[in-house]
Amino acid sequence: MEFFDIRKMPVNLWRNGAGETREICCFPPATRDFNWRASIASIASNGEFSLFPGVDRVITLLEGSEVTLDAGKRFCHTLKRHQPFTFEGDLPVKATLTEGQMSMDFNIMTRRESCKAKVRVADRTFTTFGSRGGVVFVLSGAWQLGEKLLTQDQGASWQEGTHTLRLLEAAGTLLFSEITWLPGH
Repeated sequence: MEFFDIRKMPVNLWRNGAGETREICCFPPATRDFNWRASIASIASNGEFSLFPGVDRVITLLEGSEVTLDAGKRFCHTLKRHQPFTFEGDLPVKATLTEGQMSMDFNIMTRRESCKAKVRVADRTFTTFGSRGGVVFVLSGAWQLGEKLLTQDQGASWQEGTHTLRLLEAAGTLLFSEITWLPGH
């Protein structure tokens, strides 16, 4: 299990200058041929998303301006805060900031041939399934994960196992993504 705090993570600027990324995890590590990858991205201006052939993406608006994703005849969808949206990474997608301000987004990318991600918002104590990977990111409140206390803008990623996340306050929310592998992988 790897713990992170986005306020302390390195920032990588996008090639097109329209935003920046903080990579949470990548499996296998440090490769463009990942099976799955999680990151937090800031979209600073309107522009095209990078193409990722054979990859499915789940994006969730964390804060800032709503973002409209336009894939022509395939879809036109406006991201709403804390509502995950799934799309194919091989589609040309133009992102438009609806209020012209920067947005911050939680992103999970999975190689379509090997695994898939489900992202949801949790607001109570729960136990993860016996998956082969996952990520949690605290939106609000205090959460106990094993011996570790996680608060806003902190989280954890893992490659295997079952984990219990215990909400320690009356209210709190976190994003939870679980990775499931397709047969034969």
